[in-house]
Amino acid sequence: MKNPTRFLCAAAVLVFFWADRSPKHDSANQIAAANPSGVKTLTDKTNDLGGVIDPARSLVQAFRLEIGSERESRIRNLLSAWAAQDAEAALKWVSALENPAARCSARSTVCLAVAEKDPRRAVVLALAHGTDQEDDCGLLECLAMQWCEKESEAVLDWAREQPPGEWRNRLLARASFVLSKSDPAAAARLVSGLEPGSVQEEAAMAVLHQWALQDYSAALRWAEAFSQPTLRERALAEISNLRNLTTSLHEVR
Repeated sequence: MKNPTRFLCAAAVLVFFWADRSPKHDSANQIAAANPSGVKTLTDKTNDLGGVIDPARSLVQAFRLEIGSERESRIRNLLSAWAAQDAEAALKWVSALENPAARCSARSTVCLAVAEKDPRRAVVLALAHGTDQEDDCGLLECLAMQWCEKESEAVLDWAREQPPGEWRNRLLARASFVLSKSDPAAAARLVSGLEPGSVQEEAAMAVLHQWALQDYSAALRWAEAFSQPTLRERALAEISNLRNLTTSLHEVR
């Protein structure tokens, strides 16, 4: 089975900009204007003479297709292929897109493609091309999760260095979820250090769920220590539901 974190990130991040309300010829013209003339780099195929095809020109052609799954798939494949060959060039081209939704989705496609092999580099590239200036549908959070699966300490050090605020909180919350799969106690300590609020509460519930699946008693002790009454009640109910479900499954077997 494919990595569930990558699947969830792709599903959460991608906004199908090729299905926007602007006329398709306008989108194609915007892309053509962003393409430096004469630039040739490798894309999804080569021509009969052994030369290479301009990926930006291929994307212009893809945007001229009728809106639908074929067009979506074509654009996504072209961006992913370009990212595999020259992610910097792909992101430079993407950054010139005028439509914010198009720019967000295209940048996400490129960075997620890079993250499959090197999530740390994907984070660096995303930041270098303006992701911190635009929300990008949670792209950095998803990339941080993928990076955390490979280098959790490096991600935590990086996230803690970010300016205090909700975004830093969200990064650490995502990291805590990944960490909870291998070390729920450490993830719980990480969550406890987050700023109070909805992000901390949802992170606590996510970690609690993972911990209860691995060590019911330890998770229960943690939930009982929650100082906020409403969150404590919600956490205890979650643990109770998980225990009842586990008991029912054992009875069926």
